[in-house]
Amino acid sequence: MPPLPAALRRAAARARRRDLGQHPRPDEEIRRGIVLAPADPSQWSHSHRLVDSLEPRDRRRLGLALLSSPHDTRGDICMEAALTRHPCGWSPEEAEKLLALALPEIDHMPYGFHRVCRCLGLPLAAVREQEPSERARFRPRLRAIVLGARDHPHSGRFAQCRWHLSVEEAADLLDLPHDREVLERLPRVLPDGGAYGNRASTALGTLVFEPGVLDLLAVLLTIDGFRPAQSWLGQVRERLEMLPVAPEVVRALLRMDTSYPDHLTEAALSKQAPVLDQAKLMAGAAWAACLSGDPALIELVAPQALARSRDRRLPGVQERDVLPVRAGVTALSAAAGMPGLGRHRRALSGLPPEAATEARAALDSIADRFVPEGAREVSLYFHTAHLAVRPDGSVGVEVRTGRGQAVTPYGMRHLNGMYVLELTALRLRLPRLAAQADRECGALAELLATDTALTGEQLGIRWLDHDVAGPLAQALVWEADTADGTFTGLPVRGLGGRWLLRDIRGRTHEVTATDTVRLWNPVHADRAGTRAWQTHLELGGLGQPIPQVPVRRGASRRPVGDSRPPRSS
Repeated sequence: MPPLPAALRRAAARARRRDLGQHPRPDEEIRRGIVLAPADPSQWSHSHRLVDSLEPRDRRRLGLALLSSPHDTRGDICMEAALTRHPCGWSPEEAEKLLALALPEIDHMPYGFHRVCRCLGLPLAAVREQEPSERARFRPRLRAIVLGARDHPHSGRFAQCRWHLSVEEAADLLDLPHDREVLERLPRVLPDGGAYGNRASTALGTLVFEPGVLDLLAVLLTIDGFRPAQSWLGQVRERLEMLPVAPEVVRALLRMDTSYPDHLTEAALSKQAPVLDQAKLMAGAAWAACLSGDPALIELVAPQALARSRDRRLPGVQERDVLPVRAGVTALSAAAGMPGLGRHRRALSGLPPEAATEARAALDSIADRFVPEGAREVSLYFHTAHLAVRPDGSVGVEVRTGRGQAVTPYGMRHLNGMYVLELTALRLRLPRLAAQADRECGALAELLATDTALTGEQLGIRWLDHDVAGPLAQALVWEADTADGTFTGLPVRGLGGRWLLRDIRGRTHEVTATDTVRLWNPVHADRAGTRAWQTHLELGGLGQPIPQVPVRRGASRRPVGDSRPPRSS
């Protein structure tokens, strides 16, 4: 664009000084420009007289110079206010250029929201000069303007701003019944977020004007938990199939910025309805991504959950983050075909193989984040969760307090929400540990069947001290050849970490490195000895990984009240 003539530039600066004074106060231009302009031309009498004396061509040149600021005239709000009150003969191309120059201000805002409102005055005046048939080309930019003004965190401070594009004015400029309906319905579906805006509306942008998008959002907001009802899943699947832009909507929700200033307390955030709606939308978007079967969308679920995993101030996941994180993990598990890791849960059917593969990869990324390869323990602040191999051959996640006490089921309900990712990572490692335990059970069964003899050193290193085989071998009855004869008992740890065999009467024998030991085989024992061990194990509630000591019909070695989950729980 050619530079402004020197005479015109000096005349504009002279009119500004006469309107505001040689040295106006910092807030004078804001007060008069935002609250009064352009409704009261008397505030800018000199600028109005100058603009009135110019030809339309010079008015347009001056307006483009004010917004593009090639000559450092951007702060001249007097000229801009005057230009909005005089016809300039803007062409559709020039109006589009003015909108393009103004829209970046919505994203950057170096001087506050008043700058956004002010820089939109001239472009909107140019749009109003166009014929209704020409306004369709401005529809995307006008939609962005009305949403930007609505969702900006400081827009509430300038409710009296004369430059502000109201919903009614936007509807008149857009001139479409559908746009009017969206603008009327939008506050009900995505209400104003107050001082911090509505993050969902900001993330979606002009997508909310697409037909069917608000209907999809309304369905997502009705999610009733991290594992929603089948009817809800059916409604979402139907909306995804009917809506062409559904992938873009789900992608925008999963990439939503959910950060808030550090000075805001959890109590303050939890009282804001948009924050809770935001959690519901993210939870619904996680399920929608998995229902779509699109690997590109499923790939976004794990990063969304990991991004909300920990707050910088408090341990664990905050209450507002429990729903989207648990929903994301549960949806990934259902899409991967392992919705309960051994428990009966709902799986998503009809998904392509690549969707299940991507869901498993997403779950593996969560497991790698919290439980590295080979690790079996993770800290939960005042608690510790670890992968446990139980004497009966099953495996599971056990959580204990700092004093070593098992967490009650009521406490687990709280921990399952606050530390859902850590516990999920451990549970994802269960199948591999269960396979290792099964292999060790097979090796022990082979020792029993072949009556293989071991030295005391082999028994300790290979079996009793092994992290997987140890709990299994310690639940079996062993016999050692001693100078006084054969000694039969269960392995127990003695003083100094030595291994002892304790028989039914409580007598012990220390297993030395040179002792010959083997698994006790009831086939070679008398009936009385077998029955004695049966009774001993039943009274102690001791389970065994392999069928060594026969279990009497109707008897149970699990004590009353024990709620240990089954294998691979």
